[in-house]
This record gives sequence, C-alpha cells and structure tokens, in this order.
Amino acid sequence: MQYIFFEFITIPGYIKGIGLIEVAGMSKKIHIIRHGKAEPFGLVSSDFQRTLAPRGAADAKKAGIELRKRGAAPGLLISSPAPRALYTLRLIAEELKLDPESIITDSAIYEGDTDDLLGLVRAFPDTVEEAMFCGHNPGVSELAGRLYGEFCHGMATAEVITLVLETDSWSNAGACACQLTGRISSDRRD
Repeated sequence: MQYIFFEFITIPGYIKGIGLIEVAGMSKKIHIIRHGKAEPFGLVSSDFQRTLAPRGAADAKKAGIELRKRGAAPGLLISSPAPRALYTLRLIAEELKLDPESIITDSAIYEGDTDDLLGLVRAFPDTVEEAMFCGHNPGVSELAGRLYGEFCHGMATAEVITLVLETDSWSNAGACACQLTGRISSDRRD
C-alpha cells in the first residue's frame, strides 16, 4: 500500500485540514485548475480574448506558491488557448520553476464538452505521472466530477483540485478509483 498526504487549504483564510489516504499500487495525479478572475466583458471583442484581471494574476501566483509547497512536479502542462487560462497556468508554472513555454494548448479545452475533456486526459502519455490541466467552467468542474465519480461544485476562479487516479494508465481515467487529495481555493465564487 501507498499513502498520500492530503491537505486542504483556503486562501487567504488558511483554513487547513490534514490527513492520509491509502492508495493501492500505481497511480496518476492530475491538478485541475479553473483560470483566474478575468477582465470583464466589453474590454475586448470576444469572450475568448478576455485576459486575467490583476486579482486573477495574484490568485494564480498564490496557487502556484502553494502547489510548490506541496511538492507538485507535473510532467505535462495543458491549457485552453484562451489568454485567461493560458496566463493562469503560465504564472503557476513560473512559481513551480517550470518552463512556461512547455505548456501545450488545445482548443477542445475552450470549446469542448466533458467527453472531449475526458478524451484529452485519457490521451495523456502513460510516461507522465503528474499533470496540470487549466480551463473554464463548467468544463473543468464537470471533468473533476467525472474523474472523481461525484458531483463537483462549480470551481471558483484560480481554484485547484488535485486528484489521484488509482491506475497506471491515463486511458482508464473516469473508469478507475479516484481520490481527492487536495484543494486550493480563494473561495471566491466569481
């Protein structure tokens, strides 16, 4: 048996919960991220073009700092190509001392439904043990729920949900046991 440390934290309140979860055999870890707070509509000509608001950038950096403290070491970074999602993941990557240029973008994360998002996760190379996936609501919340096997509330901006899939292959995502092992949230609902 393998044990995974579980910690829940709320930023800026720093409410913490700590525990251990027992996980059998091989596993894959995914950090599902909703982009940070975006600039309001009207400043650009389309929803796709919206970028991060200053608060969104600050929350993304805080999430990156907390992920670094928790030892996050993703071998794959994938994001929606929409600026607000891509910039969120770039800021997190910088805090993790990872190359932001290594981020892969896929338009399905912006345009696709839950089945499309799950298909992307199932296509991750099995050589990758840990991944980060940054996108938009409702897609990221529905993806988390589909992987975890339970309804997932609408994720807040810059929220990170960490899941461990009890499998040695990403192709089993959504069809294998899964543990919620961490959550980082500003608890802002916009």
